[in-house]
Amino acid sequence: MTRLSDCFIESREAGEAASPLRFSDPEPVWLEGFDAVRAAGERGGYHSVLCGEIWLSSPDERTRLSKALRALLSYYRRRMKSAGGSTLVAGLGTEQMAADALGPRTAARILATTAAMREAGMPAICAVKTGIPRETGMDTADLVKALAKESGADLIVTVDSLTARSRERLGTLVQVTDCGVVPGSALAHSSGEISARTMPCPVLSLGVPTVIRSDVLAGEEDADPMFVSRADTDAMVSAYARILAAAINGAFSGNPEQTGIARAAGA
Repeated sequence: MTRLSDCFIESREAGEAASPLRFSDPEPVWLEGFDAVRAAGERGGYHSVLCGEIWLSSPDERTRLSKALRALLSYYRRRMKSAGGSTLVAGLGTEQMAADALGPRTAARILATTAAMREAGMPAICAVKTGIPRETGMDTADLVKALAKESGADLIVTVDSLTARSRERLGTLVQVTDCGVVPGSALAHSSGEISARTMPCPVLSLGVPTVIRSDVLAGEEDADPMFVSRADTDAMVSAYARILAAAINGAFSGNPEQTGIARAAGA
């Protein structure tokens, strides 16, 4: 038996350019007190950390989630053998819509390093808000590839909003995968696959389900469904942006106290 995760790359609407990935049955794991599941596939694997309505939780709880994600990112980094190299953090999506603003809001909080900072011994980290094709005139995948080549990235880290496959998952989990992502595929207008197959280096992707298809929500087929988000999506996305940025900064800069753990807790 195989199951689909929430990754955009698996969306049946992604078209022929991105073959749907299949994973084995997920198995339960435990991360810093959070329930999680993990599964493996032919081209990698994923973890889904189940954190509930974390934006409504205490600062301590949000800090604990950030630490759990930091440990998970460090695990994938070692698994992908990219420790010590340069990193490009790409915040996918647009700031013009709260449900699609997770990527850019996260990228805004990443500790990017200048040449002088790198000469002083800090790791090479670049951060970019990619926008969407309607804003930039470029497919997101093409833009990320060009930036990765120009910056000499050894690893691309993407952050994007996902589409939930059930009401219970809307806003209540964080997914990490080394399989890649296809931005916009759930909306049936993909802007290209971002994965190790298409990029000049490995790709590590983080996402949170921020919308759900109306037909999934209603439990009936709809040839032209709408996409529905929560009333408190803006607060939810802002909280997750702080949490993810703190985890990325901690995993890749090695200095979480100065790069976002406190902000992730809302302090």
